[in-house]
Amino acid sequence: MKRLPIELPQQNKLVKLSSDLYWGRLPLPFRLNHINLFIIDTKDGWVIVDAGIYGEETKKYWKSLLSGLLSTKPIDKIIITHHHVDHIGFAAELADMTGAKCYISRAEMKHAQFIFNMSFSEFSDLLVSIYSKYGLPLEEIELGRNDSSRYKRYVPELPDFNNFSLEDTIQGTSSDWRCRIDSGHSSGQISFINERDKLFLPTDFLLPRISPNISADIRDIDKDVLGDYLEYLEDMTTLDPEIRIYPGHDWPFKNGNLRALDLIRHHNQRLEILLSNAQKKPLSVSDGIDLLFNKRFESHELFFAAGESRAHLNHLSKQNKVKKDTINRNGQEIDLFYV
Repeated sequence: MKRLPIELPQQNKLVKLSSDLYWGRLPLPFRLNHINLFIIDTKDGWVIVDAGIYGEETKKYWKSLLSGLLSTKPIDKIIITHHHVDHIGFAAELADMTGAKCYISRAEMKHAQFIFNMSFSEFSDLLVSIYSKYGLPLEEIELGRNDSSRYKRYVPELPDFNNFSLEDTIQGTSSDWRCRIDSGHSSGQISFINERDKLFLPTDFLLPRISPNISADIRDIDKDVLGDYLEYLEDMTTLDPEIRIYPGHDWPFKNGNLRALDLIRHHNQRLEILLSNAQKKPLSVSDGIDLLFNKRFESHELFFAAGESRAHLNHLSKQNKVKKDTINRNGQEIDLFYV
């Protein structure tokens, strides 16, 4: 995709994108090293879309914005698009700083609460159980055992959320922002589209350079989340190519319909790699990691790589292209996928 000729936001600054839309960028401590945050100007005040990850850097960021342009109006509401740590982590503290209410979709609220309400030992035990079924080697299972704080170290508190649904519209000062709720990269991510001005905030579901991670849901590792995402992408192939897309990461672009086709091809290629190898021998999720990524990972990225491998194998299973059996190997229950 070709980057639109719009200057990236500078540190603690906002870029005005339209008469009622502003863009900010916040650093992240990961390989994906930033998140894009958006502010919509409404007659009732500012609407903040996503809060960022928890930490001192984020706190300084919001203090700077709240003492600058955002001091000119009250903060009307804070909308969290989905439960991932880089979007939800600072929500509770931002609500305290602004006095604004937080909103999220019902599906994302349930997902966040499921993870947050587990103790460290419960979360550790869950990862060990999942990684064991994935057939990961013992040293990687131990990485999961020792990664019990992967969510709460970035999300130390959840706010009292209000439900945001498809019926809810953000009325900007010049036009309306219609809500979408989609599943795939997450359970029920909120995004916003402004048909009149041809503007789209797809958050993490439609990125210009990378494929968003599509991971099996740890609450139900058999769920076909990739099928949900491919349905979303099929819908995006009908997107007006002139719509300006402002994603949750990276830079603005157009031709979202072509990007959706690219992503469909990407996932179909991955499915074909797994299917052709499952015709030769039964595959575990661990085998899938080797085939899809050709490398092994440390704990942070292992979680996503394993989830992505399982999501693709699940989709093949739901399409009845492979079967799944559970075997016992040295006392470890492992799921295998085969033709």
